[in-house]
Amino acid sequence: MRPTDRRSLFALTAALAAGAALPAGARPLDQVLSSRRLRAGINPTLPPFGTFNDRNQIDGFDADIAREIARRMNIELEIVQVGSPDRIPFLQADRIDIVLGAMTRTIERALVIDYTHPLHTQSVVVLTKESGTAKPVNRLADLNDRAVRLVQVRGTIGVPWIQANAPQAQVTLLDNYPDTFRALAQGRADAMVDVFESVVIPMRNFQGTPWKILDEVIASTWVGIGVQKGNTTLRDVLNVILFELHRTGFVNATWEKWFGSPMRTQIPFNPMF
Repeated sequence: MRPTDRRSLFALTAALAAGAALPAGARPLDQVLSSRRLRAGINPTLPPFGTFNDRNQIDGFDADIAREIARRMNIELEIVQVGSPDRIPFLQADRIDIVLGAMTRTIERALVIDYTHPLHTQSVVVLTKESGTAKPVNRLADLNDRAVRLVQVRGTIGVPWIQANAPQAQVTLLDNYPDTFRALAQGRADAMVDVFESVVIPMRNFQGTPWKILDEVIASTWVGIGVQKGNTTLRDVLNVILFELHRTGFVNATWEKWFGSPMRTQIPFNPMF
């Protein structure tokens, strides 16, 4: 083979390898930086992760985190509204560079997108009241009792847990959170099992109710930021930024700003990421 042929073959092989590294249309770090713009997908229907402020702009925990990431990259932030069903398709179609919005780390999602290291956790807890319940609930073991009345949103994570761990409890399934919280507030149920981050805002809608969340955490899930599959250059710099946001306390302070209490399951501080 002639030297020129070898060089051509090498160039072709390198080009194919580079093309295989990222899906079509994906923007690696150098393109994000050259555009001076980071496009972040945020779901405004998951308060306080995402919500509309009084100027009808998307705000919330995720928006604050995305703004700080863009600031540390010295580029502008563009917030793109996404919903739960379309957030991954938006990422795959290169309409956004990163996606937030309670992106729980699952095997199914990891097959089609890449995750950063954890931004925060979500914790499954028991919500009850300090008083006004027919049967007091002070620990997880109290739930498995024929006298305990549980109320749940149909299809949520707490239902299978109750079936496996508190089969003796009475369970009423409702179709939405407002009705579920109303049943608890009015004393028609004693407790519910759900994700802490899903109950903290609805609790505020029932002022005067002596809410209590048990200290015991049933389970925790890990939530990262999603990037396109194979986009390691962007993912790697996001991991460095996330480490700094955790190290400096920015994540925890932002969490308490929006949720009103510390993260139920803390992210371990570990420089060996």
